[in-house]
Amino acid sequence: MLDRSVDKTYFQITSRGSSWGVEIRAGLCTFLTVSYILVLNPQILSAAGLPVKETTSSTALVIALTSILSGLLSNTPFILAPSGLNAYLAYSEVLGRGVSLPAALACCLAASAVVLLLTLTRAVTLVMAIVPNTIKLATVVGMGLLLSLIGLKTAGIVVANPETMVALGDLLTVDAALAAGGLALIATLHHNKVSGSILLGMTCTALCSFIIRQNWPTQILALPSLSHFPLDFTYLAELQLGALSAVLAYVLVMIFDIGGAIYGLSNLAGLTGAEGGSIPGSQAVFICASLGSALGAYLGITPLIITAESAVGIKEGGRTGVVSIVVGLCFLVSLFLSPLIQALPAVTTTPVLVLVGAMMMGEAGHVDWTRMTSAIPAFLTIVVQPFTFSIANGIYAGIASSFILYVLTGDMFKSLRGMLDRATEPVESPGEETTATTEDLEQPLISKAVGSMSNVRQFPRVASITDLLKGVIDHGERPIDRTPELLIGNARASALIQNSSFLNRLPPTT
Repeated sequence: MLDRSVDKTYFQITSRGSSWGVEIRAGLCTFLTVSYILVLNPQILSAAGLPVKETTSSTALVIALTSILSGLLSNTPFILAPSGLNAYLAYSEVLGRGVSLPAALACCLAASAVVLLLTLTRAVTLVMAIVPNTIKLATVVGMGLLLSLIGLKTAGIVVANPETMVALGDLLTVDAALAAGGLALIATLHHNKVSGSILLGMTCTALCSFIIRQNWPTQILALPSLSHFPLDFTYLAELQLGALSAVLAYVLVMIFDIGGAIYGLSNLAGLTGAEGGSIPGSQAVFICASLGSALGAYLGITPLIITAESAVGIKEGGRTGVVSIVVGLCFLVSLFLSPLIQALPAVTTTPVLVLVGAMMMGEAGHVDWTRMTSAIPAFLTIVVQPFTFSIANGIYAGIASSFILYVLTGDMFKSLRGMLDRATEPVESPGEETTATTEDLEQPLISKAVGSMSNVRQFPRVASITDLLKGVIDHGERPIDRTPELLIGNARASALIQNSSFLNRLPPTT
């Protein structure tokens, strides 16, 4: 009776066309696919001085608690975990700018608070609409190049050179061979749609390293080792440009990535369409991501986003929050595996970073390279990230160039003229003709574009920088005489989401 009651009234398993067995199996498959983050995240953050053992436990605990909370509150099969922002914190902020680790983590906490505030005030949709879609797409490509550069540098394949800045390293080293072999293995498994291909490839790479170097781990299981890391808000309190830049980068990536994943994965799972196209539980997902990111900053990890690997569970048939809860429980069990994860060599991350970078490159195909108002901002967003080792710099370069071209090409003035013309057009009603009143003209134009925000209950059909987002059309891609549609959800967007290159490359489970 309890099982049936929970099914019908809370998780809605039957009404969404699933079953308890399917949901649990989907959760297990998703965990196998995304569990590589337990190895990848601590290894990357260790470059910033964070201890691998404690970071492994923190990563597992934060993902577990956040996924369980999200499953209960949002009832969606979306998994929240650290993203490429870990490389931004370690290599751009701490190693690049020389920011102290406590100050960098304080920026993560501040960004989490900002996203939570924007979510509670329902301003997330407006923030997403301000940034052109071209920048969102290009940000993914730039992040892919940056992650690939970090991976190749870790394996010694790319090295610094005082004359040419970078150069090809020694390809005859053990690390280079392991990286190349691991990448070939993971790519082959991925091509053949093997479930958990990334985890299997990383495991094989680690085993080869243990065999060659004879440095086998001496311990596999241990009690979790958790410790909080001090936060230094002096950097933020002084309102230094670097601190504000870092916070803004975290906020934008979180909003665009989470929003796009919600829209794309919800379309994949068939969760859209009800209540005028709204996505059930989307606001709860943003809240859980913000709270989890705040806890993560306290425990020494970077902000969370929805992982694209969530699509694996959806392809397996998962449709409810039970999937997230099962994944969370699996991560709780993994808390006791920190000694084994700590013993893994850093080179095991290289194949994953390069593979993810290659998959992110697919977004470049959705940029309109024939229009300068799209091509230049996209190009700058892409190349500035790896060239300056900073995601934030790439976003700022793209936004600035987009606005400058928007003004210089005259598109802005044409858009304003078109909006003013529409504001003064007669308003026709069925059976009668009327003209716009003074009160109508005084209504803010942004209100006309966004609509009544009070009616937006759960961020319907938002878009973002992942390959799960294809829906927003910015000024370089849409007719300038058309009122901006900030909350979009049309057939074109749905078709692009369903045919997303990243989703199609995710291995279906068997």
